[in-house]
Amino acid sequence: MATRRTEKPRWAAAHWWVLGLVLVPALALTVGRVHELPTAEFLARHVSLAHTQSGLHTAIGDLLFVPIGALVVVLFRLTLGVRLLGPFRSILLAFAFLATGVWLGLLFLAATVAVIVIARPAIKALRLPYFGRVSVMLSAVALLIVVGTLLGIWLQSSALGNVAHFPIVVLVLVGEKVGVTIRREGVASGVWRTAATALVAVVVTVIAGIPGIGELLRVRPELMLVEMAAIVVVASLCNWRLLTRRSREPVRRGPVELATTRPRA
Repeated sequence: MATRRTEKPRWAAAHWWVLGLVLVPALALTVGRVHELPTAEFLARHVSLAHTQSGLHTAIGDLLFVPIGALVVVLFRLTLGVRLLGPFRSILLAFAFLATGVWLGLLFLAATVAVIVIARPAIKALRLPYFGRVSVMLSAVALLIVVGTLLGIWLQSSALGNVAHFPIVVLVLVGEKVGVTIRREGVASGVWRTAATALVAVVVTVIAGIPGIGELLRVRPELMLVEMAAIVVVASLCNWRLLTRRSREPVRRGPVELATTRPRA
């Protein structure tokens, strides 16, 4: 007789504990920043990133936007059901787009991914160990960035020269994942997931470009706790996958169901 597996509740006591652990400190810091309270000056001086060194502004800004990027990724993947190239590649691409600009970043990303996907079979045919294959692709991407920078110098284009700011690791990770996806699922799936990943990166980049949001996060870093709580809520209660055709999803069966449905000899 087939047995049905009971689904775990989407919201349990552990969720409330997690929300309490992240929201209570955030609320306490928010209340403590009220100007009339004696703690306001202390928190403004010691629990704020507004007065960090100028050389750290970019690195601190990227760190502060990680939870926002993660929340956008969760919304696209779990709430909308859009398939991506993993949970973190969109965030890394957004950091790159902030350095190069969206349009230039997209064009250079497309060109680099195309080169990696085309060269990947030839590199694999060399039967190199994994470290050797990745190192060759890493060097090839570095060469592409140098070529792009040289073109920017020759054409006297400061925008094209900005490709030097594109993180090499991001390009290699995205290109390698696209190649694996094409091999396993086909060209259409690889192109679609790459486009969706780039779209999410653009959305995160646009949010990061909203005037004042970076300053707000530097002044009130406790908002990262609120963003973490939002991720928990969305992942637990908004796992709707609205754009996924559930009728095409494979049905997972337990061992008892597999035994009862296996054809008899």
